Amino acid sequence: MPADLLTQLKRIEFSIASTGLYRGLADAATLLFAYRPDRDSSFDRKFGTDTGGAMEPATLGIADDARREQAILYLPSPARVTRWMLDHVGIDHRTFSLVDLGCGKGRVLLVASDYPFERIVGVEISPALCEVARANVVRYQPRSRRCRAVDVQNVDATAFEFPPTDLLLHLYHPFDPSLTSEVLSRLEQSVQARPRKVVVAYLLYTSAVEAVEAVFARFPWLTRRRYEQSVLGHYNWLFYGN
Repeated sequence: MPADLLTQLKRIEFSIASTGLYRGLADAATLLFAYRPDRDSSFDRKFGTDTGGAMEPATLGIADDARREQAILYLPSPARVTRWMLDHVGIDHRTFSLVDLGCGKGRVLLVASDYPFERIVGVEISPALCEVARANVVRYQPRSRRCRAVDVQNVDATAFEFPPTDLLLHLYHPFDPSLTSEVLSRLEQSVQARPRKVVVAYLLYTSAVEAVEAVFARFPWLTRRRYEQSVLGHYNWLFYGN
């Protein structure tokens, strides 16, 4: 019997013994049937892309030691979670550019290209992930695709030049709050130089909410619009806008 399966069975046995049959089985169901984004290959099977898996920052070829320390584990966003945001963010996609900060392998870019954005840009510091994301943009050619202006830039997010259009910024908790603060400072300078609409859609887990909200509190020109929390707290959305 595989060691990980044996460990799970022991955990289930202990839960039933210590909390009772009903609660133990409920906990077991949560454990055994929990969604694992790193193992979900349904999107890639359908479109012939490579957006799955999990990758630690140390494996991503990030040359800058400080930036590598600030990076967070790569995990792909479930396509349905991204589509929900794009359907409910409350913008006219035709007048906005979408910028995905820390785009990884580019799944969000691909899903977003089914919407009529003016432009879609992925920002990624890892050259390895950029190479994969660019290949995915080429491979992703469904009939539903409505935006062809999609590119991936291998650049530090704090050095990125934001497009001059209205902006929808997507982040899936890609780096430490200290780096997020630097990015928002650069965004503020860009908007001051050329006023335009900005909407931030920040995907995160519950334990990170307090730290992320503290960062945005330093930028009062961005107002919190909504907070949507999932049952297990794995896919929560914070929305900010000017």
